[in-house]
Amino acid sequence: MTYYKMINGNNFVGVATSDSFLTFQKKHSILLACGIEKAQYIQYYDKFYRDNWMLPVATSFIPYTTVSVIEISEEEYNALNTAVENGEEIQVEEEPEEVYDELYVDVIEETTVEYLKNQKIKGIRSTCNQIITNGFDITLSDGLNHHFSLTTQDQLNLTTLSAMAASGVEAIPYHADGEPCKFYSPQDVQAIVQAAMDFKTFHITYHNSLKAYIESLTLMADVERASYGMEIPIEYQSEVLKIILQNGRV
Repeated sequence: MTYYKMINGNNFVGVATSDSFLTFQKKHSILLACGIEKAQYIQYYDKFYRDNWMLPVATSFIPYTTVSVIEISEEEYNALNTAVENGEEIQVEEEPEEVYDELYVDVIEETTVEYLKNQKIKGIRSTCNQIITNGFDITLSDGLNHHFSLTTQDQLNLTTLSAMAASGVEAIPYHADGEPCKFYSPQDVQAIVQAAMDFKTFHITYHNSLKAYIESLTLMADVERASYGMEIPIEYQSEVLKIILQNGRV
């Protein structure tokens, strides 16, 4: 589980976990719990919030507030949550305003677009890495949905499991997130490994195409609008990304 705090300017809004992410299902016009890779909203009590790195909203019927959703440690989450429950006022430290003389102002104005693009690219790289680490869902032969994280260690574990399945081992011990260790069939292991590869490949490929698109922009407004999850103009989609999207392997 991942933990977050929500900040609006200099005001503390609240805390939430990765279980609080929601996406809007058009078919039934309802909100569904989802992973970070599909998140359009994050819920705190009965209110909904968004950060710019989330997927674009799909309806205008859900009121929300735009905030900064920042990943924090479990310790900070528990401390903030306790403070909220006790009715304590939580102060957000304001970043000191930097003062520049006129000589530096001109330089900053000339490089604003490039600076913004660099910051945006850093942001999408961080989001991409976080989404991959948080992992994916898959339905296995038991007919149930399971979630698997993809930390570096998890990826190494899956490589080992794949080798075991290929060598003929019939019962392979492993565990999904939040589930006890159990034996998986070689078929289920290969399905997990393939899903992990597809999931990681898509996000890395999407990230690289989005980076190329952002690097091509010349207007600040266009750079500000760019976000992870947006539809990338086709001329900036790599051939691999086009094939993945055409085959629906997202």
